[in-house]
Amino acid sequence: MRTPLVETKVMNRAKVNVLKDALELHRQIERVKQEVEEKLPHQVNSIQDLWPDEPKVSSLLAGFFRQRINGNYQVLKSFIKYCFDNSFPYQIQKPIIEAEIEVKDLKRIDILVYEKDRYAIVFENKIWDAVEQPNQLANYIDSMHEPKFGFTDEQIYIVYLPSTNEHRPTKTSWKKSYQQSFADRYKSISFREGLLEWLESEDLQNIDDECFAHSRFLFVDYLKKVFNLSVTDNMAIQRIDELIRKELELNDNNNSYNISKITGAINEINECVKHLERMRKGYLSKVVDDFYQHLVEQHHEFSVLKTYKYAQYLCTGVAVPFKAHKDAIYLLIGYEGNNLIYGATYNPEYIDIVKEMRESEEVSRFYTINGGEFKKGVDWLFFKGTTIEEGYNRLNQLIHSFQP
Repeated sequence: MRTPLVETKVMNRAKVNVLKDALELHRQIERVKQEVEEKLPHQVNSIQDLWPDEPKVSSLLAGFFRQRINGNYQVLKSFIKYCFDNSFPYQIQKPIIEAEIEVKDLKRIDILVYEKDRYAIVFENKIWDAVEQPNQLANYIDSMHEPKFGFTDEQIYIVYLPSTNEHRPTKTSWKKSYQQSFADRYKSISFREGLLEWLESEDLQNIDDECFAHSRFLFVDYLKKVFNLSVTDNMAIQRIDELIRKELELNDNNNSYNISKITGAINEINECVKHLERMRKGYLSKVVDDFYQHLVEQHHEFSVLKTYKYAQYLCTGVAVPFKAHKDAIYLLIGYEGNNLIYGATYNPEYIDIVKEMRESEEVSRFYTINGGEFKKGVDWLFFKGTTIEEGYNRLNQLIHSFQP
């Protein structure tokens, strides 16, 4: 008879075997993809090679909207019509088209298209399914009410751009009254099902401009690669499906059996993912702790913060003075999800002088380093990404730059 300890060991061994099998299947799938790629002519796509993040995709899309064909904003007009059909009552005349525009409370609108005293269209880009902030869409609407813009609700339109049709803004992203009042001025157009359809529409294919045609082709090719819709992906998917059928011993004449086998495999892999996530978090914590130990050894002149939990970040760093205020600024390094970032934030005790901090020479100079290498943030005075290998040295350089 097996004891509980023996049962646990058997279960753990089974999970490890599932993980090994899953990793081996993944290696086989990657080999199939590589074989298919090698058989096809090499394709060069500058967008794909950059593999842009959401801000860069926003800039690309805004660039599309800015294109004027024979002095006419034909591309922008086409997309607005695609989104709102004939319910958008304004003629596009001299639009201002901006990407990553900073608005109220240091929030950023991905793309804003507007004409003063006429209309404003707010585009929210979620191509990589970034986590929504509380009241995100509501805050964007409120920012359009500010004197800088001065739009009424009736002049504001919202276009939500998720990765696929399955994604929608959550209720917490809206104020209840806005969700109701913007029902006719809000559209969700996904990149996979909507934007791609528009990019391949006759409306755009008929635009007689060589430069636009080339950029449109690159964008279409890039999005198809992102969503596994390219010729290469379709060929690979067929072979991968066959590989999985063989591995799971599926029976094409028994759908119920196949569903059960696939569901079981998904559950087993998800269980492994939970364990891997737990281990990953443990290693992330160790990385932050290593940074802390280095700070303790090398920076006796400052108060060192051990695993300081700031907002959703697990960080460590040092507290430095701001003018006559002791320990007013925190120079931190830590993880936001899988991303290692470092920068400066403020001691919560000094929240009343945050505006003064942001406008000071000590802080504002970082906004223009290397053409704006550091970014402003709601939680951060400034921040940027880094790597484990370079992270501590970057933080160390930042600390030295704040020393008198």
